[in-house]
Parts: sequence; C-alpha cells; structure tokens
Amino acid sequence: MKRWNFGEERRIGRRPLLALAALAFTIGFAGCSLHAKSSALEPTASSTPDQSAESTPLPGPEAKIQISYSQANDYLNTLSMTKYSGATVLETVPAGSNDVASVVRFDGGEPTWQINIEPGMFTEMPFGATPKNYAVSEVKYGEVPPHFVQIIPDLGPPEPLEAGHFYIFSVTRKSGSVSYDAVKVNVDGSLQAYEADPRAGSSFHLCCNLSSDFTVAAPSAAPDVPSPSDASGP
Repeated sequence: MKRWNFGEERRIGRRPLLALAALAFTIGFAGCSLHAKSSALEPTASSTPDQSAESTPLPGPEAKIQISYSQANDYLNTLSMTKYSGATVLETVPAGSNDVASVVRFDGGEPTWQINIEPGMFTEMPFGATPKNYAVSEVKYGEVPPHFVQIIPDLGPPEPLEAGHFYIFSVTRKSGSVSYDAVKVNVDGSLQAYEADPRAGSSFHLCCNLSSDFTVAAPSAAPDVPSPSDASGP
C-alpha cells in the first residue's frame, strides 16, 4: 500500500490529494501487507561529496520518497522515476462499495532518474555491509543515499518535475516486492497522486476515484508542411 503526505494524512486509494502550494511532497511506499505511516523526516544525506554535489535537483516540487518493508531483512534494490507527456483513461471498474478505479494509458515514457544498490566486488553487498545498510526509509528526489549509486542520468542532477506531465515512481526491494505511484503535476504546481499497478504496456490501474482533470492528451507532432520549392516541382 502507499501513502502521500502533503502535511496531512490521506487514506490510501480514496481520493487524489491536491496541494495548494507544491513546495514539497512525500511519496510513501509500503510492503504489500503494510500501510505506510505518516512522518516528517529530514532530507536523507547524499552518498559521496562528488555525487551529491552533481545530484542536487533544480528548483521544483521536492519529492521525499518514504519506503517501508513487510519482510525481515528486506531492503531497497532499485528506485526509478519515468516521465510521461499524456494520459488517457481506457476503462473504469468498481473498487469496493463506493470507489471506482481507472485503467490509464500513459503516453511517452522517458526515464528521468534511477538509483541502484551499490554492488560489492564479489558478492551482492560490499564487505562488512548488512541489509540494514540498504533498508533506507526515505530517499529525497535527486539525492543519492549512502550505499547507492545513480544510474540515470549518467552525470549531473535529474531534471525537476515539470507541470503538465505525469510521473511513475517505482520501488523495487531485494525480496522482489515492487510498489508504484502515479503523479500528475498540475499547471499551477499542485499535485495529484494515486496508487498504481502496472498493466499491459504503459497502462496502469489507478485507485481510486480519478479526478476528472487528471488526464491530459499528449501533444501531437506538427504536420509536415511542404516548402514552396517542394510544392512548385521541377
């Protein structure tokens, strides 16, 4: 289960949360059998001076991704974010007695940030490390926590969250448990977030009660207009 916190608690899968001022937001990723608990944590320290200096994101909404674990000795393996330009509702289905879930296809799909566990030379963990070293409870967008390395982008900070676009955040734990959240950044900087589960292609099952203004058609490419010389012919 997952929880978003913009200074107040929200029941998972009940309604989108609209922030009046998108100064910061928190994404909660919990294990399958747990609900994430509300907390206000300080930004997580970066891994190394050279990487942290290059990984500070540009001004924009600040993401603090909170992670919890339902299995003993489980820990974070990969955290990634993918950006989409549009979203279309394919179908709606009942979700409980009063809720409605939606299957949404996202258009585009551009990986914007990914961090992976730092591997050891001969084992999956460096010498002396334990699962506790990797069981981070919070990751700040753009800052690489200790014992992890940034994979995307190759150099420099990830781009800031962009208004009018959609983002799928995914957390993969060593146990194989994966959690997703779908986020829309509105033109005024406010945010909408929903619990998400992948379907075919770039489609996700979003719960619940999708806002009517959540979907946005992806911008279409401008048609090719022949130049005057092409139109005149030989």
